[in-house]
Amino acid sequence: MNRKCRVKKFEFFASAAILLLFNLPVFSQNSLTVVDVQRIIAQAVSAAGALNQRVTVSVTDNEGNLLGTFAMTGASSTTLIRSVGTAGQGLENLIVPSAAASYSKAGTAGLFSTSGNAFTTRTASFIIQEHFPPGIDNRPGGPLYGVQFSTLPCSDVAIEGLPLGLSGDPGGIPVYKNGFAVGGVGIEGDGLYTIDRNPLDNDQAVEEIIAIAAVRGFESPPLIRGDNILVEGIRLPYLNNATVPDVPTTPFGSLPGSVTAPVIAAPASDFFPTTAGGVPGRATVRFPTTAGTVLTLADVQQILASAAQIANITRAGIRQPIGGNARVNVAVVDVNGAVLGIFGQNDAPIFGLDVSVQKARTSMFFARPDAATKLNAAGFGSYVTRAAADGIGLNGSVAFSDRAVGFLHRPLFPDGINNTTAGPFSTPLSNWSPFNVGLQLDLIRTALVSPPVSCRAYGRQKRGGMAPCPCTTIPELPNGIQIFAGGLPIYKGGVLAGGIGVSGDGIDQDDFIAAAGANNFAPAVEMRSDRVLVRGVRLPFLKFPARPTLP
Repeated sequence: MNRKCRVKKFEFFASAAILLLFNLPVFSQNSLTVVDVQRIIAQAVSAAGALNQRVTVSVTDNEGNLLGTFAMTGASSTTLIRSVGTAGQGLENLIVPSAAASYSKAGTAGLFSTSGNAFTTRTASFIIQEHFPPGIDNRPGGPLYGVQFSTLPCSDVAIEGLPLGLSGDPGGIPVYKNGFAVGGVGIEGDGLYTIDRNPLDNDQAVEEIIAIAAVRGFESPPLIRGDNILVEGIRLPYLNNATVPDVPTTPFGSLPGSVTAPVIAAPASDFFPTTAGGVPGRATVRFPTTAGTVLTLADVQQILASAAQIANITRAGIRQPIGGNARVNVAVVDVNGAVLGIFGQNDAPIFGLDVSVQKARTSMFFARPDAATKLNAAGFGSYVTRAAADGIGLNGSVAFSDRAVGFLHRPLFPDGINNTTAGPFSTPLSNWSPFNVGLQLDLIRTALVSPPVSCRAYGRQKRGGMAPCPCTTIPELPNGIQIFAGGLPIYKGGVLAGGIGVSGDGIDQDDFIAAAGANNFAPAVEMRSDRVLVRGVRLPFLKFPARPTLP
């Protein structure tokens, strides 16, 4: 065994030892137990029965692990993905298992929520559409436009990939225990997996009503719910007001239906405590900090530390109470897409684990000199042609931030301006929907739908040692791409060295923190995407909050 292999082996076992030493116990007071999961399911099924509904219920922990699924007698085993796009394009009109939908809803609510913010799938729907807020003309796309295609079952990064990625279909609610975010519950039963296109109609979704009943005794603290959080002065939704049936809870063993995924307690956390730049946080033994092709170990540690230190004084944009600092995940990747390091501040939302890596890989990939060649070889030449028609060669001459890549990925260009044509990486608006966004989906579609929903059995696959799919046929993008702000390519000595991605707070905060991490590894000014005009419009590079830091 050569010295490099011995060092790698030592790093792995040293990290494993730290994990065993510091990891939280499986059955801590702030984890869901078997009894907790059974109670949540029983409350959901009892309410559904009172409403004469037949549903499928899933419960997850806050890292996406499936803790149990129950299908009521008579519940449909499938549901239809359908929104505003053209039937048959993207994922529109795809029939998927109801269990997959309920799992994705539960996982979304659990992965999005922390002790500083509680978001539902209705919240998610509000921030992924072509306008923000939805339905308001000439407004830019949602701040998390594209996040639905993260935490996929084919991801090499997500702790547990959700079968449909992150969900915007109302009926997913976070679960809290002793005031701590511990998971989510998801309900599927109306036969339609969709999004809320009209946030003003106060629709009373029966799946959401049942989910509200399910979390009795496990409710989120009122202050941190999505409807107490404003983005650009716009109040996010949480739940539509509804009358929830107050009925006796049938004992779990007497519920009408069957357990289709075993009920278990929340497993041990994937994370262990660590620090970066003196900032307390967490890391995962699956991705030890290491050197890359161009970056040294010290470089990677410096990037993570610089980002963490700035995050620790960055004014949070989506957390309550107001006045706290942002909590984010930071990832650094190599020029080949390999993860060189991941650090998360304590209480950063766990959905950002996968997203931060997607952002870093996206920024790195589109700055590669062979980006166009790789896209052509993978069968996506039409997007290369459209980009070239707009004067974008994808030849390494431009350092695209993730904000810039996303700007080119909108169905209205410039972003959100009505009666304009689509960006070169988007599908035209006439065919567009959150289930058909263009290149981002096309890259991963085969992995999701062939076979349907998942290219491998989902549920605890990482712990079982199963290898990822991967999500795309491009080696540098194994978990797909992300198309909202918070990622930058990084350079050393004028040479592309990789990428940094930040995810977990507002997108302007993510940009600010990513810029801090990349401060000593920034691209030459003349290479930045904000030096490029497309159709007479200047592309963005970074955008910072108005008052970024705390006193």
